[in-house]
Amino acid sequence: MARPRRNDNTRERLLDEGLKLFISQGYHGTGIKEVVDQVNVPKGSFYNYFESKEHFAAEVIRHYSRQLIACMSDQLKEPEDNAFMALKDFFEREVQRHQDSKTGCLIGNLGAELGGSSELCRQAMIEGLEGMKQQFSQTLKRGQSRNVIRDDISAEELADFLVNAYEGALLRMQLEQSVKPIEKMSSFLSSYLVCS
Repeated sequence: MARPRRNDNTRERLLDEGLKLFISQGYHGTGIKEVVDQVNVPKGSFYNYFESKEHFAAEVIRHYSRQLIACMSDQLKEPEDNAFMALKDFFEREVQRHQDSKTGCLIGNLGAELGGSSELCRQAMIEGLEGMKQQFSQTLKRGQSRNVIRDDISAEELADFLVNAYEGALLRMQLEQSVKPIEKMSSFLSSYLVCS
């Protein structure tokens, strides 16, 4: 008997629902039945799209990363040709975005939950963090070329710092249930990034 044809819309809906549930309940707190029930597809159909829950989680991470990187690419456009202001505006928007929902970052959340227990998910998370780093790095390089961002440290190293600082701020935000860690991180940018 032929396998049912895949429907890209159903796959996308499964990924969207998985993203919502993983970010609010975690990997271990989310069951496949819960995901398929929310999307209103039979559980057996899930396996037409994903080999296992682990494969599904890796694809949810990639799905999240694509959305995040597209958002960063759009938001890091430079206002009045100023890379520093683009970064500052990005983090100010992140403060606003997290005012009501302090769920953090899916990559950071699952990284803390899964650690190295899933190589598939670990690789997907590394790819996502690398994509974030590339977005920051491109903006920093533009700023360095215009003498707005310090150039005694490479754009790649500064981008690593931003990713690490931001992920750490999101974790503290969740623990403290306050956006103050992101605000503090953002306020520190001028003393660390700007040319003296």
